[in-house]
Amino acid sequence: MKQPSHQRADRTYAQLREQSRILITEELPVRYRDSVTFDDINGRAMAQLSRWEAHPDRRVMWSWPAWASRYASIYPKRFELTIWFHSMLCSVSLGRPTWGAGKLRLDMIESSPERTPLSGNTVNLTVTAARAYARMIGASQIRIMNPINSKVRSHYESLGFTYVGGKSDYCTMDLA
Repeated sequence: MKQPSHQRADRTYAQLREQSRILITEELPVRYRDSVTFDDINGRAMAQLSRWEAHPDRRVMWSWPAWASRYASIYPKRFELTIWFHSMLCSVSLGRPTWGAGKLRLDMIESSPERTPLSGNTVNLTVTAARAYARMIGASQIRIMNPINSKVRSHYESLGFTYVGGKSDYCTMDLA
């Protein structure tokens, strides 16, 4: 059972995550506003994610139920986001502030292994939501941890991130 202080933090940061999703919805092009929705990682998402597990085009093999559960129990300030096109899950991401809280790290970003109407755009939408959330929690930087390959890293760089290699292995973007 969670401590009362953890429960209060859960509620507070759930509201901030919801506010960041509202902000990104308002920034969507008009043509997407009736089709695209954003949410937390919930049971509906888990049902869709189970279909991704055995997909031959999946590039990472994260166990979303395990990671989402772990983050929910340990990190009340976590960032979590699902991106939907109608009833089709297009992307899932999970992260948390650094221990000093000055940076928001995105530990996992996964797009659907199947082509969707948002293919190629989900990282940009995720970063927009992460930027809004990071500002709300007082973070001055976003980091995308451990890009899975050079093509993905180049995509992050095309969005304005700078790669930090070596032992660190992340892409970073300062918030203005």
